[in-house]
Amino acid sequence: MLDLSVVIITLDAERVIGRTLESVGFAREIVVVDSGSRDRTVEVCERFGARVIRRDWSGYGEQKNFAVEQAGSAWVLSLDADEVVSPELAAEIAALDEAAAWAGYRIPRLNHYFGRALHHGGQYPDLQLRLFRKGRGRFNLRPVHEAVELDGPAGRLKGELLHFSYATVDQYLEKFLRYTELEAQRLLESGEKPSAGRLISQLAVAPFAKFVRRYLFKLGFLDGLPGFLAAVFTSFTMIVGYARFWDKYRSRAAGA
Repeated sequence: MLDLSVVIITLDAERVIGRTLESVGFAREIVVVDSGSRDRTVEVCERFGARVIRRDWSGYGEQKNFAVEQAGSAWVLSLDADEVVSPELAAEIAALDEAAAWAGYRIPRLNHYFGRALHHGGQYPDLQLRLFRKGRGRFNLRPVHEAVELDGPAGRLKGELLHFSYATVDQYLEKFLRYTELEAQRLLESGEKPSAGRLISQLAVAPFAKFVRRYLFKLGFLDGLPGFLAAVFTSFTMIVGYARFWDKYRSRAAGA
């Protein structure tokens, strides 16, 4: 059985964190890094035996790397507060050989939108590199959609990580505002210039193409209304993220 630490970063996750913690009882320890929750997140985590560390928010990648550094085990499984380890994945991880040749493992993630699991539209298998030897994996510092960079080869597991993305439209809108702001700031700092051609591409052509690709070519329509909303919202996020970048660029140029 792996010597395993589960690490999670949290902020106001009382609504979802309990089922996440319940799914990782096989781990030697659970480390939670909380960035100032105002609800009962910390209380719930402590009730499940997690070691909770309070730390001011420093960005997704930096916060997750800090959490990994606090792990006391040879292996680390990094989870988000709205992700659940399926029983099949838990059994597969528990059965891994400590001396396995891989530096880490990619895990198929099954995303859930508005109460439905999405198997189409490019949403599955959504492979995530989350299980790795401590010291061999580190999150990059992208403002959003950070990912693990692994020093060494990666294997692939079969059990699924269940991701309960959005139960309601309100939950989507709450994350939408934060993610589009981070994307706009990333574009601004990258040196991107919103020329007329780029505006047409990023506000119209690319979002429409992404919707068609996800909903039609990748069969998103087979996932019903949640599949349609997932395709629409992905394109809408792209439009608003670039529009917010254009607004920031325009404001900066006017103040120069």
